[in-house]
This record gives sequence, structure tokens and C-alpha cells, in this order.
Amino acid sequence: MNIRHKKILMLMLLSWEVLSADSVSVGVTGNIVASPCIFNGGNTQLDINLGNIEATNMATPGSSSDPVPFTLSFTQCPVGTRSVRVSFTGTPDPVAGADYYMNSGSATNVAVAMREAATGTLKGTGSSITQNIAADRTATMAMQAAVKSVSGGATPGSISAVVVMTMQYN
Repeated sequence: MNIRHKKILMLMLLSWEVLSADSVSVGVTGNIVASPCIFNGGNTQLDINLGNIEATNMATPGSSSDPVPFTLSFTQCPVGTRSVRVSFTGTPDPVAGADYYMNSGSATNVAVAMREAATGTLKGTGSSITQNIAADRTATMAMQAAVKSVSGGATPGSISAVVVMTMQYN
């Protein structure tokens, strides 16, 4: 076999390998997310006691109890975390509307209100608050809770509402 035939045969063998090779794409994805802060000193539950409210103070339509202040406190936020967004969800009150939470206690004709203390803005289901992280790696959201009787005629009994807060760190 002469040299020319050997070259052609060698090229054919090399070409065969190229023609029979498979190519595979590998996709690499992911996200870099902000790390969480410590909420409420590490407690996963925040209890707000509205105290005793006189039924006679809730007899008039549109009456409200005195607001009880509380704080959403975030500490030890990681260096890369710039803000925290708190979203609120719960069962809306059918009479007072979506900005109020339904009382699941035994008192009737009352709904639970949560407000941002600085603005007085109601924080019902679907609402949120965003707060920047301070230089000391903390964030504080001043809030208030109260009871409202839209229709009046509140009856004595317990007040209870569950509000789920979802925190998103950015």
C-alpha cells in the first residue's frame, strides 16, 4: 500500500470517529440569596396580648380598642443582606374586609387589626413591609394590634387570630 492510500485510510478512520461522536450540553444554574437575620431573638412565635377590652367600648359600629404596640425585631443580619420584606397572610374577616383578620375566639362582631405604627397603614392579608438593614446589622418594624367592631354589638369572649409572616431577605 502506498503512502497516499495510507493517508486516505488514516483520514477516513479519523473522520469516522468525528462523525460518530455525541455532543452534550451541560447547563449549570443557581442563585445567590441573602442569608436570613435572627428574628425575635430566635423565637418562631410572637404573642401579642390585647388585654381585657370592655364589651361596652365595642358596642358602637366602627369602635376600636386601644392599640397595643409590638416590634418585629431582626438582629445579626449577615453582611450581604440589605433589606427584609415581611409579607402578611391570614384569614380575612368577612365583615371588616381583607385588611382585618377574622377572630377565631368566642367574642363575636370583632376583627383583629395590625398596623404599621409609623404610618397607621393596615397590614392585612397580602400586604407587606420592607425595611432596610441598618449599619449595626439590625432592622426594627414598629407595629400595633387592636380589635375593631365594624358592625358594633361585640359580645364578651376570647380574641384569637393567627397571622403568618413570611420574611424575604434581599
